[in-house]
Amino acid sequence: MKKLIIFGTGSFAEVAHFYFTHDSDYEVIAFCAHKSSITKNKLFDLPVLPFEDIQTKYPPSEYVMFIAVGYVNMNSTRAIIFDEVKKQGYQLISYINSKVTKWEELDMGENCFIFENNVIQPFVKIGNDVILWSGNHIGHHSIIGDHCWITSHVVISGSVKIDPYCFLGVNATIRDGITIAEKCLIGAGAVMLEDTKKNQVFAANKPKLLSVDSESIKHI
Repeated sequence: MKKLIIFGTGSFAEVAHFYFTHDSDYEVIAFCAHKSSITKNKLFDLPVLPFEDIQTKYPPSEYVMFIAVGYVNMNSTRAIIFDEVKKQGYQLISYINSKVTKWEELDMGENCFIFENNVIQPFVKIGNDVILWSGNHIGHHSIIGDHCWITSHVVISGSVKIDPYCFLGVNATIRDGITIAEKCLIGAGAVMLEDTKKNQVFAANKPKLLSVDSESIKHI
């Protein structure tokens, strides 16, 4: 089995460890993080080592890496680590769950993680360091730029362009043919019908609180 180091020690790192262990041909042999952020020496009985010293024990000629860091600072924190890891000479691998629906050839970059039940249609292009959580629809001829985070049950229609560093919340819907500009945050449930501009934030309407107690409702 291929020997893998996971960069990160948070919840995403724990989830990534589970998937790599149960649904890949990689063997996770260690975790790493920046020395200043390490709070424990072991995770899942595996060593947690400072990234600054990782080459000494696990050289890039023999080990590969995956960066399991969240969407802090609109994914820019993970992007910085991406560049640091590449400069150290490590190959950054991508993971596609065995329950993903896709065609044989998928144009995808490094350090991507695609969870179960994603449907990816033909002619889709996915950049580097893109996270697709579970249950999304990625329409034909769509392009997802580098360092994006797509949560769950997002619908990206055909010929959509998602520029780098975007975050798409749960159940967001993107109509066909539009562009979501760089570093846009699309909130949960938002329906996007037009192009956006850089750094914009969109939210769906908040649910209305009714003046009735749920125990008084007999039929829904």
